[in-house]
Amino acid sequence: MKNLIIKLSLSLVLILSFGITAEAQLAKSGKFSGTFMGAAKPVAMHMLGEAPVLILIEMFGGKTNDAGSGIFHMNSFKCTFSNEVVQMPKTEGNGYCTFHDADGDAISMRSSETGSLVGGSIGTNSIVHGTGKYKGITGSGSYTATPLPESQPGTFQVTGRFEVSYQIR
Repeated sequence: MKNLIIKLSLSLVLILSFGITAEAQLAKSGKFSGTFMGAAKPVAMHMLGEAPVLILIEMFGGKTNDAGSGIFHMNSFKCTFSNEVVQMPKTEGNGYCTFHDADGDAISMRSSETGSLVGGSIGTNSIVHGTGKYKGITGSGSYTATPLPESQPGTFQVTGRFEVSYQIR
């Protein structure tokens, strides 16, 4: 009788485990939107007189999706951008961002944006690489970034919205 109880208990644990694993798997395609916040400090600037013509930045922040779970939820990120001042204060930039989830899996995206030194920016991105559960991921999206008050001179902070569609092959 004791062996039967142990076998039934183990069977129940296995059945429940398979159900949890299947439920936790990432959908092979989808579309998400959400919010992000980031903080940055220029790492280099090329000046022409007193005006910047090229600004290199590193930004760190976090991202959540509107669904409250799944891809692009509770991610941290690092972005490296090159922003050219094409006509004061208008900017055009290109960069690369890598997002990490709680499991340590990562997604990298290439981005392009237009904006202003004194205002926000709009951009598009494409997913170029994934690790772990994101291996084989492709996709694209868009975002808007709005500046926040600086926390200290020489830094800048942003908040924004994003939308992204993806597929995993």
